[in-house]
Amino acid sequence: MKKLIHIFCLLCCMQSFAQTNIDSTLLKAKAYLQINQPDMSINLIDTAFINIQNHQQKQAALQIMSSAWEAKGNLLKSLQYKNEMLILKDSISNIEHKQTISVLKDNYTAEKQAKEYIIQKAKIAKQQFIIFGISIVSIFIIALLTLINKRKQSILNAKMQAAILEHKTIAANAILEAEEKERKRIASDLHDGIGQMMSAVKMNLSGIATKINWQNPQEKVLLDKTIALVDESCKEVRTVSHNLMPNALLKSGLSSAVKTFLDRIDHKKIKVHLYTEGLEQRLNDNIEIVLYRAIQEIVNNVIKHANANHLDLSLIKDADGINCTIEDNGIGFSPTKIQAGIGLKNIKSRIDYLNGTVEWDTAIGKGTLVAIHIPYKENTLANS
Repeated sequence: MKKLIHIFCLLCCMQSFAQTNIDSTLLKAKAYLQINQPDMSINLIDTAFINIQNHQQKQAALQIMSSAWEAKGNLLKSLQYKNEMLILKDSISNIEHKQTISVLKDNYTAEKQAKEYIIQKAKIAKQQFIIFGISIVSIFIIALLTLINKRKQSILNAKMQAAILEHKTIAANAILEAEEKERKRIASDLHDGIGQMMSAVKMNLSGIATKINWQNPQEKVLLDKTIALVDESCKEVRTVSHNLMPNALLKSGLSSAVKTFLDRIDHKKIKVHLYTEGLEQRLNDNIEIVLYRAIQEIVNNVIKHANANHLDLSLIKDADGINCTIEDNGIGFSPTKIQAGIGLKNIKSRIDYLNGTVEWDTAIGKGTLVAIHIPYKENTLANS
């Protein structure tokens, strides 16, 4: 208890000392104000203001600050401090707000300056509003110009892409046409040249066989085998010639050519089901040739390597383009062979020429599904 009393007394003494120190500061501030040094008064009050707890001292400090700022000619600052002092005074003396306003009117004649300040502030606000409006409009114009520039750039890029695509298409068509011309030439040479000669050889051998009196039966058997080999060679030449340039493709179109090609397959080894839709009209020559070659290559691969006994093939043309799927129930193969196989690469490169896609879904022991899609517009000319 004694310790508490000592502490209380000590605090009282410290508070009294602080108040005395603040009073001394206020007196010094007034003295500086009297000798027309308002800045010194303001600095002293600013330093001591945070430590002022006594309301009377705070009121006196605010009064000195108001007078100091008035002496400096800043009536606005003076009015602010005066207003704070009066509010503080009102809280102490419980004077009504009307009396505070009356005191303000009685003690200050700076109404004109205050009005000018308000007008000036309004002008500044108006200028700020105008600047803000101009900034918004400027930002909008810049955004609009940026959008227009991006739009132009996008159109330019689209035109460049279209030009590149057109150039690529022209080059692809030229390559395909050159390949097909070479195929036609080779097919014609085989059919009209080697095929005719082989047929003539067969006829000559058959004519010789009828005129010879065979003394040795084995010699006749040998000649018969030779004639059979020549006949088989003739058939092989016709088959190769037809595969190079099938007449059904030239005359009747893709659907008929694929059907003719599939009909030549030995259906005892593998059963083939063909479904077509929307192919009543002829397609673009390049599309028909590329699809026919792709189907030919894929089906031959199935026959040679898949060990399949069933194959489904569908050809459908709709608004999106042409879709071809070939599915077998064979042994499948590793997807890594897609990148390694020359035939599969050729299929993909030909489909790429037409901006199409080809996908393989396969695995060892699973069978194989090949899906081809080629974009095609209805207004595309069939013989362009």
